[in-house]
Amino acid sequence: MELLPAILMGFLGGWLANYLSDVLPSRRKLTQPFCPHCEHPQTWQGYFTLRPCPHCHKSPRPRVFLTLALGILLSVWLWLNPPAKMGYWLGWLILVYFGVVAIIDLEHRLILHVVSLFGYALGLGSGIYLHGLSSALLGGGVGFGVMLLFYLAGILFARYRAQKRGEDDDEEALGFGDVMLSGVLGLLLGFPRIIVGLIFGIMAGGIFSLLIILFLVVTKKYQSMTVFIAYGPYLLLGAFILLYTPKVLTILSGY
Repeated sequence: MELLPAILMGFLGGWLANYLSDVLPSRRKLTQPFCPHCEHPQTWQGYFTLRPCPHCHKSPRPRVFLTLALGILLSVWLWLNPPAKMGYWLGWLILVYFGVVAIIDLEHRLILHVVSLFGYALGLGSGIYLHGLSSALLGGGVGFGVMLLFYLAGILFARYRAQKRGEDDDEEALGFGDVMLSGVLGLLLGFPRIIVGLIFGIMAGGIFSLLIILFLVVTKKYQSMTVFIAYGPYLLLGAFILLYTPKVLTILSGY
């Protein structure tokens, strides 16, 4: 019974991440839930209880159940291992935010401005509480600035790619939403940990990209300069490691 609050909060966090990831990309605001298959409005009760759509009769997508399961598992883990100072409740709120960003970026290759603005408010308040004002602001500035340089380099790469291919498909090596997200993570991590967080995230994204390329080469489907990934989840992974893994924080305590 002592884990019941964590299980309930995990379900609530997963449900909230699902709801926001469903409505924000298409509506850009909080609205009544709707079926992702036919976009027919659903009742709050039906959406919360995961009922099939009354209009097209299709069940919720697998992502919905996966998010709920991960939400419960992470909530229980966080309940049993709350990070020092951050504690369970702030840790839960940040995890829900991470979930919304990751799901939308994976499904739409997009980090919404409204999500980033909420992240800046959350990051600034949390960063000041965790690290102090100067560390939070410097971390936010460094995170934003470093990824802005990568973003500008990505624009040059996209122009070169379009010239080589003879067409412009509007693909970006790095989106400006990733720049905004890095600023949020800088506020949360503070300086200089944001540097380590970015390194972790960039390395994770690079390794995953390499694995995709190797798979495409083996299956003879690879085409030069055509592999693009959603980078937000990997940046979040780097921040997650530093925020929620005490052993890593201990190793970097001299930073």
